[in-house]
This record gives sequence, structure tokens and C-alpha cells, in this order.
Amino acid sequence: MLIFSFAKLEVISRFPYSIVRQLIINFNYLLMFSKDSKIKSEDAETIIGTGVKVEGSFSAFGDVVVKGQLVGSLETQNDLALRDTGMIEADIKAKNASIAGEIKGNLNVEEKIELSSTAKVLGDINCRVLAIDEGAILNGKCKVGGEFSQSPKEKKKQKEEEISE
Repeated sequence: MLIFSFAKLEVISRFPYSIVRQLIINFNYLLMFSKDSKIKSEDAETIIGTGVKVEGSFSAFGDVVVKGQLVGSLETQNDLALRDTGMIEADIKAKNASIAGEIKGNLNVEEKIELSSTAKVLGDINCRVLAIDEGAILNGKCKVGGEFSQSPKEKKKQKEEEISE
């Protein structure tokens, strides 16, 4: 078992270090992007490849592509792309999200969420724009349009910070 820390990231995998390094860090390996990908390889900052499992709090500034598994929480200031082989068990916060895999958790997205025909979301959605392809599964509450609102936990945290100032 390998534990690797990189930008508040813990990867737990059954693969040797060299394979994990290729899947996550070595961006010359970015040939795994599909031709119609909205996140281009030169724009992606983090890739969680097939066969890789990430556990814990994951925070990123750039685009994140998930083809493997993520358990915990995920926050990125840019876009999230969950491929059809990917599975996320986490509450997610992102600018935009393109979902083709499975999510068990809530999505708070500032702009647009796209659910492809292979997407399966078990959780609440909060976004400005929601696009759902035929065949996608969504089981949860949807808040679409208007101003982006924070989750109750984020609101409570913000109030506590304002009080302490």
C-alpha cells in the first residue's frame, strides 16, 4: 500500500509508486483525455486516474479530472470532470461540473452542471444552470438558477468567522 501526499492529497493505491506518479503527476501521460473533453489536457491541474483511490479532504485551484475513486470532500476553484469510470463519495464544490460517472454526495456548483447519459447522482444539487442528458439518474433536491447559495455548513462557518472578527 502506498500513501502519497501532494497538495493536500492522499492517494491510497495498490499500485507501485511509479504507476501512481504516471497517473497523477506526470502530465505527459495526459493522452487519456477524450477528444470531446471540455477540459483540455494543458488546462488540467489534477487527474485521478482509473484504478486510483483518493481518501480525505481534496482541495485544488485548477481543473480536476476524476476517472478513479474519491472518498471524502472535494473543492476546486475551477472545473470538475467526472468520467464514466469515476466514482465520488463526497460533497463537492466547484465552478463548473461535467458528470458522466457516479456521485454520492451534494454538488454546490457556481455556474453549470452537465449530467451525461451515464451520470448517476445521489445527492442535492445547487447551481445556476443544469443540463441533463436522457438516461442520467438524479435522486436529490435541485436548486437551479438565481444566485449561488452556500451550503448550511458554509453559512454557519461564515457567520462564526464574522463573529470572531
